[in-house]
Amino acid sequence: MRFLSAVSALSLLNLLSPLPVLATDWSIATADNTSALADFRPLLSPEATIALRGSCLFNNLTSRWREWHAPNIAAVVQVATENDVQQVVRLASKLKIPFVARAGGHGATESLSDAKNAIQIDFRKLNQVKLNSNGKTARIGGGANVKQVIDGLEAVGKRAVTGICECVGLSAPILGGGHGWLQGQYGLAADQVVSARVVLSNGDLVTVSEKSNPDLFWAIKGAGHNFGLVTEWEYRVHDTKEHQWSYEVFIYSQDKLEALYELANKMLKDQPAEATHWGYIVKAAAIDPVHPILWFGIIYDGPTETARAYAKPFHDIEPITVQAGEGTLHDLATLTFQDADGAGCAYGLTSLRYPIGLKSYNVAAVRKVYDHIDETFQKVPEVSGSFFLLEGYSTQGVQAVDSASTAFPHRDDEILVTSYVQYTPNSTIDPIAEEFGKTLRDFLLEGSDDPEHLRAYVNYANGDEPLEAVYGWDKWRLQKLRQLKRQWDPKNTMKYYVPFV
Repeated sequence: MRFLSAVSALSLLNLLSPLPVLATDWSIATADNTSALADFRPLLSPEATIALRGSCLFNNLTSRWREWHAPNIAAVVQVATENDVQQVVRLASKLKIPFVARAGGHGATESLSDAKNAIQIDFRKLNQVKLNSNGKTARIGGGANVKQVIDGLEAVGKRAVTGICECVGLSAPILGGGHGWLQGQYGLAADQVVSARVVLSNGDLVTVSEKSNPDLFWAIKGAGHNFGLVTEWEYRVHDTKEHQWSYEVFIYSQDKLEALYELANKMLKDQPAEATHWGYIVKAAAIDPVHPILWFGIIYDGPTETARAYAKPFHDIEPITVQAGEGTLHDLATLTFQDADGAGCAYGLTSLRYPIGLKSYNVAAVRKVYDHIDETFQKVPEVSGSFFLLEGYSTQGVQAVDSASTAFPHRDDEILVTSYVQYTPNSTIDPIAEEFGKTLRDFLLEGSDDPEHLRAYVNYANGDEPLEAVYGWDKWRLQKLRQLKRQWDPKNTMKYYVPFV
């Protein structure tokens, strides 16, 4: 473990330089740069740490959910205060060094690999969750993860819209919209933001809200990865309910696929705001050693008797097994394999996502997806640990918000679907896996309501999608984003997560 001191300035310069430099070549170690680096550490808070490439701390801090197309990190600054963030950004700007922010480490899109010899600004110490005196909002640090937010609010009798996966940071999902169990009742995660404190690409700090810098406030709710680093959110919270969450998980064999997704389509039309349909196509050898099974859960924020009545039609399809119960939000994360020990948080694998938003299920297309998964798992066993995720959230709260009021463009979608093509890193498998994921997406796109216009959730985006698919096909959306980019980040410094400039 190594920490930065003033005497290590030349070493850090060598590591952080955007140019390739030999260890014995100090030709670019100008007096200005060396002075800037030597003066840097005292500007940080005592709790901040700096880890250099090759140290144990560095390796721990840069480990990511997906290493494929990950940013190339030269040093990590683990910030502990808002001022720390500003100082790192100012240093990077002065020395023209790329930087990326990290909280949960789940960002996984191809453009991240464009960050070379970058500084990772690690936000994980900025994880405070504090209820405001009004009882209606909380102040949440930009580095808090989903579990920390849920646990912190639950301790004071509150809850809020968050993502599902516990180890994912809260901030990145908000910046891209943010789906979650509670969106049918309250809207997207981005819709919960009252204000945010944002560090810009030059290190300046601004507050954004409906009244303060409203255009930037619009942009960070759907395209925020490209505009600034959020150090703190003022975020809407809600009272917890007396009951626990109810759930039933149905396991079906593949011959029930048509009946299952025809029923799911029918129930989408009257889906309560409290209900989520959560599905997987996944290999479960203990149930079927040869073919993938259909995992379909009804997650319900309501009393058990209400949830059971709603889920009753799924019993009529003759599932192999049914698991029913009640639990907390943490229990739901475990149930859906999104807890810290689940597949959603597993590090060290290559995991490719190819998302698509849908209005309904084209059952024939879902059959094509299943058959191709089954065939590929048998032909390429290296990818048989992959799964196909079908997120059928309720959307009343999402669609109650004016679509033009945020940068998030997909409020009309009823279903979010993506493959998770997972395998042990293997360059031979990479092109096979990419083709596999794209083919599954293409089946659904061809059978969708608008085959010419893919709709792809930015937080799942692979990076091969048309920009319009991610940021909206209405021409005014990208025009407005680019106009705001010129205003707020004129040098295009923040360009490593699905950039649109």
